[in-house]
Amino acid sequence: MTDLVAFDIDGTILDAEGRLAASAAATLEELIVRGIPIASVTGRSILRIQHPFEPHPTLARALYMAGYNGSVILGPGEGAEREVLHEERLDEESFAQIVEYGRAEGLNLMYCLFERTDAGIAEEYRHVRPIDHLEALRGPGMVLDGDLYARCQSGELGVPPKLMLEVDPARREQHIADIKALCGDRVYIAWAIPDRVEFMRRGVDKGVALRTLAERIGGRVERVLAVGDADNDLPMLRAAGTGVLLGNAKDEVKAAVAGDGVRIGPSFADDGFAKVVREYALDGQEQK
Repeated sequence: MTDLVAFDIDGTILDAEGRLAASAAATLEELIVRGIPIASVTGRSILRIQHPFEPHPTLARALYMAGYNGSVILGPGEGAEREVLHEERLDEESFAQIVEYGRAEGLNLMYCLFERTDAGIAEEYRHVRPIDHLEALRGPGMVLDGDLYARCQSGELGVPPKLMLEVDPARREQHIADIKALCGDRVYIAWAIPDRVEFMRRGVDKGVALRTLAERIGGRVERVLAVGDADNDLPMLRAAGTGVLLGNAKDEVKAAVAGDGVRIGPSFADDGFAKVVREYALDGQEQK
């Protein structure tokens, strides 16, 4: 029995152009018919989670959404009717330290604005320099802001749920070590794409999000199927009863799960998500 199917988005159900794979859409629709809850657990903002599902309103309404690597979790529904189930933000000291580090290093800062207003949820990805060259950063809510560092350091922009820094992949590990030296264990650091490092509050990751989702739906994490393709998916895959890393994951990510119970599945190009869900959640599952 499967209580929940949770999945990353980019590289798991979306292609390189940000389009929802037809096989993934059909599989998600079948899960809904079978009465199995579905949840996107991703580094994306809530707005950017919803964007690829716009042509599929039934999927969009049924979807639980965990954005910013689990910093914000929303229930199913439409618009303002979606309940905010969980919200975490960076602590003020870490926010200030990461911003100052990025400014001093001359890095492209990306600030993830998430606010609840009377009109609904306001979201933006503000960035210091253009991001057109970056992989998997497209869709709504992108705002070029050359004064972003000044806005953060003046207090005009408050503490967000997530920050990102664009880095040279060859220096990524050094930047991560530098931030760890500054912030200690007050932050959770992850990367999904080699040229971006993501910073969330300590205790925030996709594994924590998965456990929160399982609790909210009244399920058991041992009966959750989780599917992903990147480094930041590993806490979710390890927390799930069945965690599957798609075959298109980078070699260093595959190496990181050797011997820890996470399975390696087919690649995105081979309809990996649909095949994994068919094998572990749909075949033999009685329709509710």
